Amino acid sequence: MLRPTIQTLKSGPTLIEQAYEEILEAICSGRLAPGERLNQDALAGRLGISRQPVGQALSVLKAQGFVRDTGRRGLIVAPLEREFFRAIYELREALDSLAASLAARRCKPGDATEGRKLLAEGRRAVRSGRVDELIEADMRFHLWICRVAGNPLLSDTMRLYWNHLRRAMGEVLQQRSRRDQIWEEHEAMLQGIIKGNPAVAAQRASAHARAASKGILMLPSAQPLAGRGDRK
Repeated sequence: MLRPTIQTLKSGPTLIEQAYEEILEAICSGRLAPGERLNQDALAGRLGISRQPVGQALSVLKAQGFVRDTGRRGLIVAPLEREFFRAIYELREALDSLAASLAARRCKPGDATEGRKLLAEGRRAVRSGRVDELIEADMRFHLWICRVAGNPLLSDTMRLYWNHLRRAMGEVLQQRSRRDQIWEEHEAMLQGIIKGNPAVAAQRASAHARAASKGILMLPSAQPLAGRGDRK
């Protein structure tokens, strides 16, 4: 007996995936501010789609910590909470250190060329003064390290938590002095990787993560960890 034919799936993102990406980008860029109430009908109208994919996208964002259910008030954009970001940076320090150490062991000449190019792009972003370009350049540099490290789980993990960090980085990068400092730290990490020194690369990556953590935890907008019960 012949088995039923499996139909070929259509390529391209689903409506749920598109809604997820659009809402996530609005949250990470600050267009949807921390604490802002999320109305499913309004979001569906703005995106030009039905409520169902928006609702499913919000469920995923809630599971990932970008959206909070406050009970009677409904869903809101998750606030920036100090303890949550502290936990992320504790994880990031360990991951960044591991990634830099592995990258220093596995960096090839072509990788080094790309790393120098990304560093130059970051310097140009600093001169441009555009925060969105700085955040994008920062992400590309760190994902380059994960890629050179040769462990795909590092890249996948960093991509998820990077979106959380983007929410606070926009405020950190309002400080012009911090913009130059970040890329000085990146250059130090790059030199450790290119020179094939795992210990130095790991130490500089850890120091970079600690400095970034300090900047975010001192933000005026960062709040103490809120209770998770229903709100009136």
